[in-house]
Amino acid sequence: MRHDTEGLDTVTLFAEHHQLPPHQLAGVADHQPQYPPARPDVPHEPPPEIKKAMLAAAYAEQMIERLAALQNEQVLKYTGISRVELGLRVWNAPLAEVAGRLGVKKHVLRRICALFEVPIPPKGYFNTGFAHRSIRWTRGCR
Repeated sequence: MRHDTEGLDTVTLFAEHHQLPPHQLAGVADHQPQYPPARPDVPHEPPPEIKKAMLAAAYAEQMIERLAALQNEQVLKYTGISRVELGLRVWNAPLAEVAGRLGVKKHVLRRICALFEVPIPPKGYFNTGFAHRSIRWTRGCR
C-alpha cells in the first residue's frame, strides 16, 4: 500500500504505459509536487522548556505508578487481595460484609481503604436502587 506522503512518479508511470512525446515528458517531471514540502523555519526538535516539561511528566507518571505499586503491596499484605480487587469488592457489597469475608473488622477495613486511597461508597449507597448508584472508582487499575 502506498502512503500519502510518497509522490507519484508520473514520468515512469506514463513512460511505461503511455508513450508521450519527449517534450511532454519533460514538462510532467518539472511539475512534481515535493512531499513533504521543505520548511526551513520548522525546527526538528522541541524547545528545551518543552523537553523539560515532557521529562517531568514522564517522571511524574513513573512516580504515580510506583505509588500505586507500593499501595497495592500494602493492601495485599493486610487483606490478602489486591487494591483493585478490594475496590471492586467494597463497591459491590456493604463494608461490613466485605470485612467479614476478609477476616478483619469493619473499622479496620475502612482505615485500610483510607490509608491506601481505595475509594469506598458513601453511607446509604446500598440502600438506594441499583439504577441510582454512582461509581466513584477513580484511579485506574494498576
